[in-house]
Amino acid sequence: MNAPVRRTERAALREVLADRWLIGAIGAGLLLRALLALWIDSGMLLMGDEFTYFHHARRLLETGEFETGVFVRPPLFFLFVAATGSISDEGSWGLITRLVQCAVSVATAIPIYRSALRIGSVRAARLAAMFALFDPTLIAYSHLLWPETLFLLCVAIIFDGVVDLDERSFGRSCGLGALTGIAMLLKPVFGFFTLFLAASWLQRFGFRRAIAVALVFGSTAAAVIAPWVIRNQLRYGPTIVLENQGPYNLWVGNSEVRPQRVLSQWRAIRDPVARSRIGTKRGVEAITSDPARFARNAAIRIVNLWGLESFVVRHLVLGGYGPVSRGTFLTMFWVIELAWVLAAVAAALGLSTLLRDPTLRLILYYTLTFTALVSAMVGATRFRVPFAFWISIASAVGVDRALAGRFGRAVLAPLCVVVVLLVSSAARPMFLQMISADFEELTELDKPRWRFFQY
Repeated sequence: MNAPVRRTERAALREVLADRWLIGAIGAGLLLRALLALWIDSGMLLMGDEFTYFHHARRLLETGEFETGVFVRPPLFFLFVAATGSISDEGSWGLITRLVQCAVSVATAIPIYRSALRIGSVRAARLAAMFALFDPTLIAYSHLLWPETLFLLCVAIIFDGVVDLDERSFGRSCGLGALTGIAMLLKPVFGFFTLFLAASWLQRFGFRRAIAVALVFGSTAAAVIAPWVIRNQLRYGPTIVLENQGPYNLWVGNSEVRPQRVLSQWRAIRDPVARSRIGTKRGVEAITSDPARFARNAAIRIVNLWGLESFVVRHLVLGGYGPVSRGTFLTMFWVIELAWVLAAVAAALGLSTLLRDPTLRLILYYTLTFTALVSAMVGATRFRVPFAFWISIASAVGVDRALAGRFGRAVLAPLCVVVVLLVSSAARPMFLQMISADFEELTELDKPRWRFFQY
């Protein structure tokens, strides 16, 4: 039963790759990313988590010992960086890693194109690929040694692949389940998506058929993450399953103590299990002691999360792109900001079409839940990256509808939401500082606040 499915999948992929326009756009997107990576690689600027990933990947290659630093982190990105190091010499390792990530970034356009083609026209599919390939945030982010670029490719393939998954798709269920496990070893929070997926199968198939699909999919995902889970259980016990950064984020994101001091206190606790316990306890205490403050901060984080430019601008402020002039800094800020406005308005026009599609609606619900979860902790704005899948498709469908002159009252509510989001986003202190350009040099910006997402 599986052979026809595999042939169909291969035929569908060949059809996508036969679109010369798409191949040309992928080439242009790769060139832009590679040029930025070549520019940035000079001197191998490694900051914060970038240094951690690179340092421990090198240690793994040199000594065979694997650690993840002061946090228990998912292992896969360390292994990815180590793998690229094993195929290159010492001097070119960082550059090879960045260029591989650039290729991973543009490959994401293929599942985005496929999903957009399923619900819209060829023009909509091409536009969706363009929104992903030429998104300034994704271009500026793709070379950085952070796991989100690899994560985005994994989840895009999963999102595209689960559309017609059923109990007859044994081979694809195994493959997508394995890829889900891989995504969880990059970002454990992706495990929440499986709950949404299981609920959708229950609704579509009924209990018995849903169980048949879920057992194959879930068992394969569990088998992929099992070695890391078992390792953590043997080393730390049941309190640490995949990672312990969540307790830290809960603590640092809600404590009234300065973030630098929270990090110092976290480092001073030698035992990872004690770190998790204390971090969770202090985070919860901070929330329950002042619920109004927590609600206010969570609302600000939601707006920051959807500001989209924040993580790239943060990295610019901290020097992650090397020395840049005030003019270059502000230009990059406005390019990213205006691209976000265009994408948001276009997505509002295409949202009703996505809501009619069960899978894309499911992805949207997961994204909103994910936003709420992150807003309860630190305002980690780099998580804008995983949202690119459905934003690209919604924006493309919206532009396609606009070009065809097809509008209805259904676009009014999403447009109002987007306007509120943009206006509230513009009220952020960080945005006001950028729009007023109230600084002469980047050194005048408060780096500790940017480092800890205190803007």
